[in-house]
Amino acid sequence: MHHTYKILSLLLDYPTGELKDALPGLMAVIGEEGGLNQSQCAKLRQFLDYAMPLTLADWQKHYVQLFDFTQNGNLYLFDHVYGDSRERGQAMVDLADMYMKSGFTPRPDELPDYLPLFLEYLSLLENPDDSGKLLKEVSAILENMKKALEKKETPYSFLLDILCSINEMKGAEAAT
Repeated sequence: MHHTYKILSLLLDYPTGELKDALPGLMAVIGEEGGLNQSQCAKLRQFLDYAMPLTLADWQKHYVQLFDFTQNGNLYLFDHVYGDSRERGQAMVDLADMYMKSGFTPRPDELPDYLPLFLEYLSLLENPDDSGKLLKEVSAILENMKKALEKKETPYSFLLDILCSINEMKGAEAAT
């Protein structure tokens, strides 16, 4: 799932020219890794079908309008739980400590609870069980994010749906 988490991280982050150029090859990478089922791959394909024909400027504009200028539409995990309370600050300190202890150095221009950053961290974990457990810990937050994006009828909801369904698969595997 290393590549899957990394690709989802990139797709949920601010679009770049490099990412735009890489879009046509992402399904092949996901297919080679084999971590997503047919339904999840279909959702990824739907997102890519949305993003590929857009110009980079249009994609960036849509991204900013969706995530930077709407309430409850941001990609900060703890904002959905704590808002601006003190607990959010402590949760971010704890998350940053977890990153540092594992040798992951987050981008200095981003808060530790930024979902693409969190997914990048998951992509670097050697043990898939560790990444699965951490993803499961934020499952309720991801579900809320997905619902908010579905209400806005944006293709970004497909990416959150994939993350939520990965959690469901991990839960089903643990139950067997």
